[in-house]
Amino acid sequence: MGIFDKIFGKDSTQSRAATPVRATTPVRQMTFLTALSMHARGELEPVLAAYAGMVERDPDDLLALFFTAAAKAETGNVEQAVQTLREVSERLAEREESISRAVVVELSNLLVDDSVTVKRPAINEVVVAFGDLLKKEGYIREGAICFEIATGLAPDNAHMLHKLGDALHDLRLYDYAESVLKEALKHAPYHFGALYTYAVLLQDLGRNDEAIAHYEKAAKLVPTHVSCQNNFGAALLRANRVDEALEHCSTALELDPKAPLVKINLGYIYLVKQDFAAAAKSFSGAIELDDQLAPAYFGLASAKQALGADPQTIRELYLKVIEVNPSIAEAHHALANLLASQSDPQALVHYANALQLNSSLPNLRRDYGYACLQQGKRDEALEQLKLAVMLNPDDATARDLLAQVQAT
Repeated sequence: MGIFDKIFGKDSTQSRAATPVRATTPVRQMTFLTALSMHARGELEPVLAAYAGMVERDPDDLLALFFTAAAKAETGNVEQAVQTLREVSERLAEREESISRAVVVELSNLLVDDSVTVKRPAINEVVVAFGDLLKKEGYIREGAICFEIATGLAPDNAHMLHKLGDALHDLRLYDYAESVLKEALKHAPYHFGALYTYAVLLQDLGRNDEAIAHYEKAAKLVPTHVSCQNNFGAALLRANRVDEALEHCSTALELDPKAPLVKINLGYIYLVKQDFAAAAKSFSGAIELDDQLAPAYFGLASAKQALGADPQTIRELYLKVIEVNPSIAEAHHALANLLASQSDPQALVHYANALQLNSSLPNLRRDYGYACLQQGKRDEALEQLKLAVMLNPDDATARDLLAQVQAT
């Protein structure tokens, strides 16, 4: 027996070998698409019973399992829905199949035979709502499966493609995300969501000029979007277009004066402009709004240092950065430099941490070598300074320090 013509009586445990049901028998007869049409109308209680009957008769009924998960999520049982999706996905993976492709193929086959009972747009509303709910609850991978199904059912729909691309970007599947977002923009060149998400992706990949071009288009379409204005400003700052960056981040702050990330970007813009008092004010304002933002503490430490603040205050700020996010190599490097200037042996620990986190930080090996030299660790100094010169032969300071060590 296939998905169609499954018969459910009052006793859902009735054997398939039971006497065939006649039209006069008081038993409800329902196809999968009939159940799905009810699901699309929000009739969840009878639909869950119908799907359960289908799964009871065929435990591998993929469509019934998938849409059971969707209905459960709608009724608040999100964890059960996710568990069902994962189990089905793992089962299909053992056969080298993907759940999204399998669902699309089975649904498409059904709709070839019956395109009236429930329409594709109605099905996609159910699938996308499921994906949105999963993504909102932090189940991004499972949400992406739903969006992938939606794009399989409507491959030319830019809105569906954007949702999939956005989820893939969140999962850091950058190549796949880029291909999906480019497809969305091919069908709808002025789709704000696709333009904005693609700009963010390009910025993450370091393709700053391309990102700026897409931010510009997106900002013209929706100039009141705070994150777009803010990220546009950040991209412009990275391109050293400081005044333009200030303009867009200032616009973002006007739109949302309580956006801590906007205040952080403004702080870094003021640092570049060497307006250290304004930078410190912006970073402090960000911390007042959210005291768990490591970049705000790092920026505030940099601004305070430039203003000649007490070294202990600066040290505490760098330590706070590391407490909030121990993986920021720049914070370890900056703290190490501060400690080295005070001949504190702990400087070497933070240089080593920075090196482990990001060995390509500018001047890191040179500074580490110099600190080792100051603390009488000649062999360590020699090793770091040799590497510093090898990596940057034009660094005259590193060359001079290396010559000094080799002469001893």
